[in-house]
Amino acid sequence: MNKFYSPRQFFITLLLFQLPLLLFSQGPGSLFVNAGPDVVVDCSTGCTDLTANFLETYDTSGSNYGISSIPYVPPFPYNGLANPLNPNIDDAWSPVDNLPFEFCFFGNTITQFQVGSNGVVRFDVDPGDTGPSSNGWDFDADLPNNFEEALAEANILLPVHDLDPTQSSSEEIGYEVIGAYPNRVLVVSYYQVPLYSGSCNNLRATQMVVFYEFSNVIEMYIQNKPVCPTWNDGNAAMGIQNNAGTIAYVPPGRNTSDSPWTTSDEAWSFSPTGPPTYTFEWLDAAGNVIGTTPTINVCPSGTEVYTARVTYTNSCNGDIVVLTDEVQVSLQATFSVELGPDIETCASSPIILDAETGVPTVTYQWFFNGGLIPGATNPTYTVNPPNSGNYSVEATDNGCTISDDVDVNFLAQPVIASPPQDIEICDDGTNPGIFDLTQNDDDVRGGQDPLFEITYHRNQLDAINDANPIVPANAYPIVGSSEIIWVRIEEPNGICYAIDSFEISFAAATATAPASPYYLCDVGVPGQEPINLNVTFDAIILNGQLPAQYTVTYHATPVDAIAGINPLSQPHIVTASQFIFARVESNTVPTCFATTQFNIILAPQPIANPPVDLFQCDYGTTSGVFDLRDNDAN
Repeated sequence: MNKFYSPRQFFITLLLFQLPLLLFSQGPGSLFVNAGPDVVVDCSTGCTDLTANFLETYDTSGSNYGISSIPYVPPFPYNGLANPLNPNIDDAWSPVDNLPFEFCFFGNTITQFQVGSNGVVRFDVDPGDTGPSSNGWDFDADLPNNFEEALAEANILLPVHDLDPTQSSSEEIGYEVIGAYPNRVLVVSYYQVPLYSGSCNNLRATQMVVFYEFSNVIEMYIQNKPVCPTWNDGNAAMGIQNNAGTIAYVPPGRNTSDSPWTTSDEAWSFSPTGPPTYTFEWLDAAGNVIGTTPTINVCPSGTEVYTARVTYTNSCNGDIVVLTDEVQVSLQATFSVELGPDIETCASSPIILDAETGVPTVTYQWFFNGGLIPGATNPTYTVNPPNSGNYSVEATDNGCTISDDVDVNFLAQPVIASPPQDIEICDDGTNPGIFDLTQNDDDVRGGQDPLFEITYHRNQLDAINDANPIVPANAYPIVGSSEIIWVRIEEPNGICYAIDSFEISFAAATATAPASPYYLCDVGVPGQEPINLNVTFDAIILNGQLPAQYTVTYHATPVDAIAGINPLSQPHIVTASQFIFARVESNTVPTCFATTQFNIILAPQPIANPPVDLFQCDYGTTSGVFDLRDNDAN
């Protein structure tokens, strides 16, 4: 049989670079260790088995491989690989390229490779053997084979059969190195490549081989392997063989003599079977080796972490990789402890924490800020103010301990240090009635924490809820002539507070004149009658104004009353009829005052002469009528 090639120039560019492993799935030949999911063990049992899964690796120096059928789950895509081969050349070996990692194969360390267009890869490379007709296609013998070019020149046959990439514009032959040390892989793929011969160009082969770093495992995946019975007898062969072509490993039914054969969705693994190149260990939390078998029984005293550790040695170069994975084993109690949510309180009384489980055999131990509280072994613990901090309890039964904790924060309780003072502004026609409420800050705060916040509110509900504070508090325009203002002082968390109220007023002072003249009877020393003007006239002159907000003084002249000087002493001695001038002055705003006047007349005490007896003759009538005014003249 002969194949003919049209003359054309042959160019193949090989680009080998590494993509992040996360772009693809990690293949089954990659190194890994999995200690299994975290485990919760009932306290009544106390022990559990842990089983680790990991890749077992073996030495390749003895040229021994095991063949196994594996699930058809290609770990990488067949198309889109980084390094495509020229699709317009038939029967060609690619130029030699270098592997970025050392691969062990039949006892040899592989660092270079070539890809053939007929479904083969070789490690016994020949830089001069590239281009058209360089990759053999005609064969009819079985593997192993060291005499038929199509078989003898290949190490990897995945499978080998005559392909013709020139008959399609959508096919791909390519390769790529994927992943990161120590789990890099070389992937070589053939995607929808036509079979050779005009009658078979419509048949497409899709197949892949994966070479794993460190484990030296080889996997082959076949999505579709058709057969062309009219060309080369439909021969195909699948397997691996050494450079000498004297040793080969072929899956059952996949040698040349089994041809013609076809398959789809098939996968095989070729794994070294020499001495193990790994060691496995279980470690406790302190790093001590507690077992060397994948399954181990552990009995933790509480919550403990165990580590599965695999040490891999590369049979090619002696490189060592250590992989670990952790599993947490926790004892689960059949009882529970619940201290409740964190506590912030303004109360000055103790707080009782309750960890009672209802199980009589449970023992307790309390801690404060992580430190043991000596003697605190009851189900309850009393926290006295001001001992804020973290309180925790451990409840233990049958070797199983569970715990809970709670933060207790005793907040400072603000008080109203001194009652806030009423504030008055005199409405004298020029003052605007703008109040500085903060002048009560010092009275309210006293010597308390300067971080305590003071706010002012227009009603009691707002003061309680810390809502709608008056802003700015030092320039509040009064509504009307009088308002009750509420003040709130709170600690920085805003939880503990105290409130009180005071009055602000904006009004002019008034003075109401008593009835004038006011007659004062001269009943004592003639011409010298005492009178307490404040007691007698203050209520009349204030006429409803609060005595606590105003002072009333009395003066002999209007000038003195206006000036607020020379007040008359009390009691005042009236010696004759005289005018009195009263001054009403605001206690908070001395310039806010009003004056009035009234006249006191000293009246002499009247003298009554003895009246005469009145008589009337009884003429037998039932009553007598007297005119008492008959004594007026007397």
